[in-house]
Amino acid sequence: MNKKIEELYLAEQKQNEIDHHQPTAGAMTNHILSNLRVLSTKLNQFEWYLKGSNVFADKKFITEMRLTVDNYFNQLGHQLVNVGEKPSSVTEEFKEYAMLEENPRNKYFTDTEVFEMLVGDVQTSKLFISRAIILAQKESKFPLQNFLIELEEKLNQYSAEMQARVGKEPLEGFEEDDEDDD
Repeated sequence: MNKKIEELYLAEQKQNEIDHHQPTAGAMTNHILSNLRVLSTKLNQFEWYLKGSNVFADKKFITEMRLTVDNYFNQLGHQLVNVGEKPSSVTEEFKEYAMLEENPRNKYFTDTEVFEMLVGDVQTSKLFISRAIILAQKESKFPLQNFLIELEEKLNQYSAEMQARVGKEPLEGFEEDDEDDD
């Protein structure tokens, strides 16, 4: 392998370690990027295997969501490059940084279980997005911040629609407990 390429890659890995120990907008956004890649794969799995009384409408919704997630994934990678970051670009890196999980057994889930899982995945993804928005603002990476706000709004919309699909309010099950722990 080219010595120069190896040196560049090792420098990138060293910087990744630093950025993940002292979180930066780029490092946090790499988690988002990886989560989007896994989410897309899961949506593809559900497109193929989803069953239920609303199968046609549900598959249409999931297909639209997957196409949107794929679009945001590509745009987010460009956003990272534009602010001088090195976004994850191979499966090994996505697996390392994703906080969502794939499972071949998911293909046997009911339609309700699928939507409940996807809502959980969206909520997990949004935790990273919220943190990345704050870091991007702190680092004056305003175009990245604005893009992440747009992504968060889209995921909020999908989450609310999926919650309604399973008969729940938009944030039902995700409220923080306001009671004091005595």
